[in-house]
Amino acid sequence: MNRLRLNAAGYSLVTTMLMITLFFLLGLTILTVAVQQARFTAVRVENIESFHEAKTALNEAIAELKAELSDDDFFVHHDIFTPSQWDAFLGINEDTPSPETITGKLKARYGVEVEDVSYRLYNIPTNKVFLRALNLSKPFTDGHRERKVKRLVFLTNTPSFLKYALGSKETVILNGGVYVEQGNVYAGKSAYISNAANYVKKSGELTIAPIDAGLPASINDSIWHIHDKLLFSCTQTSSCWKTGGRTFQMEEGLFFPGWPDDGGPLIQQETDDFIDTDFERTVKDKLLQAAGLSPLSPETQQAYIERIENDHQAPLDVARELEQEGNLARVVTDDETPYEQSINQMPKDKPLWLDAEGKEITLYRGIDVQQNGQNQWLIVNGDLRIEGSTKSTAAVRGNLIVFGDLTLTGNLALNASIYVTGKTTIYNSHIDGADGKGLVLLSKGTLDIARINEFQDSSEIPNLKGYFYTDSSATIYVVGSYLYIEGGLFARGNGAAAPDTDINGLVINAFRGRIEPKDGEPWNFIPSSDMRQSRLIVKYNPRVLVEQGTGLPFVNQISLVADRLEVE
Repeated sequence: MNRLRLNAAGYSLVTTMLMITLFFLLGLTILTVAVQQARFTAVRVENIESFHEAKTALNEAIAELKAELSDDDFFVHHDIFTPSQWDAFLGINEDTPSPETITGKLKARYGVEVEDVSYRLYNIPTNKVFLRALNLSKPFTDGHRERKVKRLVFLTNTPSFLKYALGSKETVILNGGVYVEQGNVYAGKSAYISNAANYVKKSGELTIAPIDAGLPASINDSIWHIHDKLLFSCTQTSSCWKTGGRTFQMEEGLFFPGWPDDGGPLIQQETDDFIDTDFERTVKDKLLQAAGLSPLSPETQQAYIERIENDHQAPLDVARELEQEGNLARVVTDDETPYEQSINQMPKDKPLWLDAEGKEITLYRGIDVQQNGQNQWLIVNGDLRIEGSTKSTAAVRGNLIVFGDLTLTGNLALNASIYVTGKTTIYNSHIDGADGKGLVLLSKGTLDIARINEFQDSSEIPNLKGYFYTDSSATIYVVGSYLYIEGGLFARGNGAAAPDTDINGLVINAFRGRIEPKDGEPWNFIPSSDMRQSRLIVKYNPRVLVEQGTGLPFVNQISLVADRLEVE
């Protein structure tokens, strides 16, 4: 009996000890996991803090860089007259940049590294232009790895309009479902949106799409810079507009302040000064530099200044003088030889001068105005029409100045910067880039774009790489058309009304969805809520501007355009 009691007591003790041991091990395990979790959380917090510190430092460095370069007459005030002086001021391409340079300051204050990738990545002729592509980076810790946040920044002496996907210094009107896939919108005065889409039939009849064309849309980080942050909207479809005679007229009583349903993008005022451009002065600058008279060369600087500062001499007069002086090569033509053949056979060691004495010239095939792969200039005195055939594509390589009107139609492939002193019409066209590059088109007169890539289905790839600017007003029709632009559209607005309207500024008409044609006209409208089904998509990409560097308009100020932040 005693033995049984002792055995029972022993079993109880063993059981108790086992339970104590199990609870101890369980507690120890929980404690270990908790400690490891706490350590993991602490490390994760440190990593996140390290990332945010690096991101903040990078953004602050870019803000300081922007402030350093904000000067109305930057180059003169800093005695910078050559690209090499510009590089020295920035402190790039130096193993140990001076603390007085931009690179030295950003390294000392923020720990940010600056790498010049202008030539390596973009083939920018840094000995000729002030355009620079800089990679700014800041390291941070991610676990046991060291990573970087970086941002590509373009520094350029180009006007402000090249910073926006869509815009005008006057009024911006977006009718229907245009989609801003990337980039910001600028309206210097007023902005209006509606779910109506206007178009013009081949007969010239002004027509309003009978059903909801969708409302404009943009990505979440897109900013709409609108004066006084005033935006007006109309959701009455065909009632938003009326066709009064030869123009579409806004029914202002149907437009109300704000975005419908409190939605829409972030709207704020632009805090940066708008850097404008003088169109005629810019054309003179291109003529003089193409002829070898550069403000950057001590030998030609004085001659350049005297001519460009002469307000009594129009750009066409400058072109004629340059041709008479032998700085331009006259294209020899006759009645039997096509203009394209005459242009292509000419040597390209000088800019070409094609004098039509104010008449219209039509090019049916491609032209190549390049030397050693670099765009040379063709100056045309007269209206120019480039008309690609329906069976082949006319490729245009080179920069053009047109003293007259420009019409683009048919199948075209373009690698060019084009300046037009008259109006520009792009109609019934299918336009692609050439050589992986695109088009920068600047027009003094109105810009009218309609029937581009007509009734084509939506695509994941941009079908037009380019930037379109008018010093006047512009009307864009993309109802039956399909246009996916990698670049942008900007109408400065100088008092003239946009085609088919009484609006001074940029007017866009777009449909979101599919269009089934009948007899060559939009017939069956099939709307869609999918932003990718918009028949006009604009994807702003500052790299497009790099490709036409020497053909871009320049000013005496520096603009900073930053690409998206990346982590590597």
